[in-house]
Amino acid sequence: MIAMDIWFAEDLEVGDVHDLGTTSASEAEIIAFARRFDPLPLHVDEQAAAAGPFGGVIGSAAHTLALYSGLASRAFMPRVALVAGKGIDRMRLPAPLRPDVVHTATIEVLDVAPRFRGDATSTDRADLRCAGRLVDADGQVVLALEALQVVRYRAPRHR
Repeated sequence: MIAMDIWFAEDLEVGDVHDLGTTSASEAEIIAFARRFDPLPLHVDEQAAAAGPFGGVIGSAAHTLALYSGLASRAFMPRVALVAGKGIDRMRLPAPLRPDVVHTATIEVLDVAPRFRGDATSTDRADLRCAGRLVDADGQVVLALEALQVVRYRAPRHR
């Protein structure tokens, strides 16, 4: 957790980009994760993966997302007045997560919209839409997604 001021909906601006830090996974970590959650040969079998399209073991989509999520949960989510996560949209994996490569993560604010319910004329919550990216050491995007969270306003908003 980061000991800093909390960002409410009115503190977040479209276009803000936040650095989430770096992460990596060893081949042993990739294999262990995949054995439990996604035991396909390209994630768990070194010989089969070496003969496959990626030339070696690569991280699964679930593992790639978990690495990104771990960074976001430490560097960004504790900073916002988070009510709840609502979902992930448009997740893409344009390049593989390779072992022992340092990956850098960022999150960009795409939209902050008041969340009015029914015929209510005021709200204390907003939908926060963000773009997340995990990029490898060569600048290739390994993970791209849009996430939607509900965050609080410091002061209620009116229609």
